[in-house]
Amino acid sequence: MTTTTIGLDTDQELLTDLMGKLGYVPVAEGGLQLRGFHNPAGGLRWVWPATLRQPLFLEFYNAASPKAKLFSAFVRSAYAVGIADALFPLLPYRFASTQAQPWPTPDFALFTGTPGPYRKAVCCYADAAGQQVFAKLPLTLKAAHKVQAETKVLRALSRRPSTSFQVPEVVKAGPDFLLQTSVKSTHAVRASAPIYQHFAYLQEQLRETMVHRNLADTDFWQTVQQQVTALQALPETRIPYGLRAKLQHLLRQINPQQVVPLAFAHGDFTPWNCWVEPEKLALYDLEFALPEAPLLYDLFHFHVQQGLLVRRATGTDIRQQLWDQAWEQFPAFTESQLQLALRLYLLHQISSFALVYHEQEQWHTQIQWLLAGWNELLTLELASHLEHRQLCLYDLLDGLAPQGGVVLKPRAENAYYPSPTSDVDLLLTKERGTEVAAFLQRFPVVRSAAVRRQAHMVSVDCFFQDGSFLSVDVLHQLLRKAVRIGNSAEVLAHAQAATAAVPVPAPHHDFEYTWLFYWLNQSHVPTTHLRHFQQRPAPEQQQLLTYFGNKYGLHFDSLTSAAHYEPSLGKQLRQQVARQPGNQAVSRWWRTCQYGLSTIASFFRPQGFVITFSGVDGAGKSTVIAHVKERLEKKWRKRVVVIRHRPSVLPILSAWKYGRQEAEKRSAHTLPRQGNNQKVSSSLARFSYYYLDYVLGQAVVWLKYTRRGHVVLYDRYYFDFINDSRRSNICLPERFTKALYTFVNKPRLNFFLYAAPEEILRRKQELSADTIVQLTQKYQALFGQLSGRYHQSQYVPIENHNLDATLTLIGRYIQQEIK
Repeated sequence: MTTTTIGLDTDQELLTDLMGKLGYVPVAEGGLQLRGFHNPAGGLRWVWPATLRQPLFLEFYNAASPKAKLFSAFVRSAYAVGIADALFPLLPYRFASTQAQPWPTPDFALFTGTPGPYRKAVCCYADAAGQQVFAKLPLTLKAAHKVQAETKVLRALSRRPSTSFQVPEVVKAGPDFLLQTSVKSTHAVRASAPIYQHFAYLQEQLRETMVHRNLADTDFWQTVQQQVTALQALPETRIPYGLRAKLQHLLRQINPQQVVPLAFAHGDFTPWNCWVEPEKLALYDLEFALPEAPLLYDLFHFHVQQGLLVRRATGTDIRQQLWDQAWEQFPAFTESQLQLALRLYLLHQISSFALVYHEQEQWHTQIQWLLAGWNELLTLELASHLEHRQLCLYDLLDGLAPQGGVVLKPRAENAYYPSPTSDVDLLLTKERGTEVAAFLQRFPVVRSAAVRRQAHMVSVDCFFQDGSFLSVDVLHQLLRKAVRIGNSAEVLAHAQAATAAVPVPAPHHDFEYTWLFYWLNQSHVPTTHLRHFQQRPAPEQQQLLTYFGNKYGLHFDSLTSAAHYEPSLGKQLRQQVARQPGNQAVSRWWRTCQYGLSTIASFFRPQGFVITFSGVDGAGKSTVIAHVKERLEKKWRKRVVVIRHRPSVLPILSAWKYGRQEAEKRSAHTLPRQGNNQKVSSSLARFSYYYLDYVLGQAVVWLKYTRRGHVVLYDRYYFDFINDSRRSNICLPERFTKALYTFVNKPRLNFFLYAAPEEILRRKQELSADTIVQLTQKYQALFGQLSGRYHQSQYVPIENHNLDATLTLIGRYIQQEIK
């Protein structure tokens, strides 16, 4: 027999090769006819002689799940009542025995193997004594090495007494085959979750084979390092960049200069590679066995494989389940030992099979399941070491290429590492966009995800557990209001791979979308975008200009001139865009209706909120507000409105005499608390005017801003009328103004900034030290009273002696409020 590396494209080629290994050759007439069962992808999975009267091929099937058990029972019933031939038609091939191979018997079943570098076929038949035998037939050189390794492991284990498990007996072996007995008894069953027999096996391995070694000196660690390094060095690969980057990050978290416990591991310990007997486990398929593996390697593998491939569970659920069992069944090990063991398992398992899948031409669906699940498990292990926003970017972009999407306006050298405040724009089909939004909502370290749906896109604001933030716009149409500014199907069809294999639009589509986006908004193309295109070779820049000249009739001598918005050309451009395919009158009318409905719907989405800042002059309110505004806009991508003291629906009183502009000018040059009004009547009139502004204004602010998701920052608020009414030239009892606060909007967050009098006087000399102390005490007392009365709002005094500390504290409160 010979071992060949195969890449067989048809059933006939595959069968000719496999049947040849069993001693059969194709013939035109007579001979043996076969029946077969195909995978969902279309490839042959199982083959057996047409004369076989029992479903021997089910010996290869893992009937552990309810669905699998139902299928197995159905097939057995079909054979029992004689209708199996109708279910499994004849294959159009015939084979005759050459008598060159003494095995198998005419009644056999053949599993054609899983495509990939380790592909091997398995033949099941009964020997002369009626005992079931499995013949492993490697189809690649790497598979042959694994089969030889399994032969050595089986022979070694057969010489070692065991009470908790048994393995197949080696009947015969050669360089390219292995015959072994079946370990399945009449009482054997499958178990989809570890039970007593599994734990007894694991305990025995720890008891009989555990050793302690310096991690850096072990073959296991050397293998992990080599595999992770090899993955990172691959010039072109379908293995996602984010997954490979996370493996490197996890590798750096481990100190190799430490002594670790190691023990024997099956290496592929899963429900489908063992039978549960009444008193022990029956193990098989040990080609991935490890003589010295980290603690509980097999337990971790059992849960991960069963969870990802069968239960389709989340990484969070899998990790919790295996962690609970490890704690319960193996209490002698510390948390740090178990955590290290799990990380070593993930590094070894993921890097091993990522290299295998790199070489594999055809990927089945289960590979995508594994890659996604591994990514989530790595995220959970790295959550305490890497920013959660970055972890999300890794997983988000890793899944983009398989979904057929692109990153719009990618300006970072590597799209996996955008600037800290950048959001991410993606283009996918509508169905895929919905899946991405759902993925972001259930990301394992996301605290909350606010989803806003529009006719042409879905926006998701992700707030992570570590306080980081990421805004993702998932478009399925390229629109500016009701105008189409790009053919999304064409953009996706002509996508190109950028750094780290991130899919991006072709250069002309990228520039077209960017240019139209800003010009149709009557603004210049920002320098960041312009520089990106100016870095391209001069001939490519000219091609972009020519493309625009031909499509829109606008001609520029350089990208710089094209980036500079010209109103006269803008009008011409809008006319040209209106004539483009997809912008016909009916289409635009329909999209206008959709845009209008989206605008109306924005009034019913999650609200924004109001934050107030109070304090005496010189307490640092303006500086703090400026920083908070910048952080809200750049970090949390919020629209922010700053309001001075009151809503200002009504102008200041002096505007009725001097006009708005002159009144505001006079107010800006007048120091506070300089009025000398002592009359109750005039104070009441003045206060009533401003109070009406608050009552009317709070409705306007709600409709115009907070209802649409804006954050409103008040530089001073109604509290000044209570504690410092003199500032507004009002002389009224505090009890009166405090009582009327009942009918004023209660902002969610209210901060009172204060500092030592000498510090405030160093900043501004507008108040005396005694006045500063008096006002500070009054504000602190007021905030204490309001905090006890209005539990839906927070009233927080902050000593503002250190700007960074103040901003950090305020940021924590805001983080709790943002949805």
